[in-house]
Amino acid sequence: MLFKTFCLILAFALCESAFDWTMGNLTLWHSESTYCNPATYLTRTPKGILAGFKATYIILDKLHDTNGYIGYTTSQSTIFVAFRGSESLSNWISNLDAVLTTYPLCANCNVHAGFYAAEKNVINGIITEVKRLKGLYPTYSIVVTGHSLGAALATLVAMDLDAAAQKPIRLFNFGSPRIFDGPASAYVSSKLTDHSRVTHHKDMVVHCPTSVRMVHINGEYYEPDNLVPVHLDTCTGYEDPKCSYQWSITSIDDHLWYLNVVLGTNGCSAIL
Repeated sequence: MLFKTFCLILAFALCESAFDWTMGNLTLWHSESTYCNPATYLTRTPKGILAGFKATYIILDKLHDTNGYIGYTTSQSTIFVAFRGSESLSNWISNLDAVLTTYPLCANCNVHAGFYAAEKNVINGIITEVKRLKGLYPTYSIVVTGHSLGAALATLVAMDLDAAAQKPIRLFNFGSPRIFDGPASAYVSSKLTDHSRVTHHKDMVVHCPTSVRMVHINGEYYEPDNLVPVHLDTCTGYEDPKCSYQWSITSIDDHLWYLNVVLGTNGCSAIL
C-alpha cells in the first residue's frame, strides 16, 4: 500500500514537472506585453521578468488585426516571436466561423481559413527576421507564443519556421482556439515536438470554433481554477474530457485569466 501511494505521488510529481514553468511564465508575460501600444515595441525597456529583452522587429497587419514582435534575450539564449490577441475580443469571437481551406504542409489536411490568411500576410517578414537573428545567434532557441488569436497565429508560424529549417522551436500558447481539422492537428502535434497549449477553466475561446470538423493539437495543460499557488493538470490526447473539454457552459472572463495574470488589461506597467 505504501509503495502504491509512493508511485501515485511520484506520477503526480512527474506530471506537474512536465510543464516548463520558467519559460511558461516568460511567454505568458511576452503574450501580455504584446497588448501594450505597438508603437512602443521597439523603443521600450522591459523590466521585471522581461528585463534584458530586445525587440528588433514589429509584426503588423491591420487588415487581419495582427500585432506582435520579434526579439531576443541574451541571458536566456532565446529568440522570441510573440503575438497579440484580438483588440476587439467580443467582435472577434462573434465572427469566429469555421471556414476551412487546404493546409499545404500535409496531405488531406485543412486549416481555419481566416487564421491562415492572417498568418500568410506576415510570415515572410517573420521568417526573414528570424533567419537574420539566427545568423547572429546560431545557438539560440526560437520560442513562439501568443494568447487568443495570437495563439492561433503562433501555432501556424511555428510550423512555417520549422518548414523553413529554423530550429529548435518551442511553442507556448494560452487560450488558443481550434485551428485545424483532425488530420492536420495530428500532423502538427507530431511535428512540433516541444509545445505547450495552456487552457484556463471554462475559457470560451478554447471551445471555438464549435464545428466538429476542427480539433485542437495535443499538449494541453489545464488550469482548473483561480487558486494560488497556480497549478496545471497535464492532459492527454487532443481534447481530454477531464480538462477544458469537459465544459459546455463557458466564460469570456476565464479567457483573460492565465496563471494569475489578467491578460490584455493594464499589464504594461508591470513589464515596462
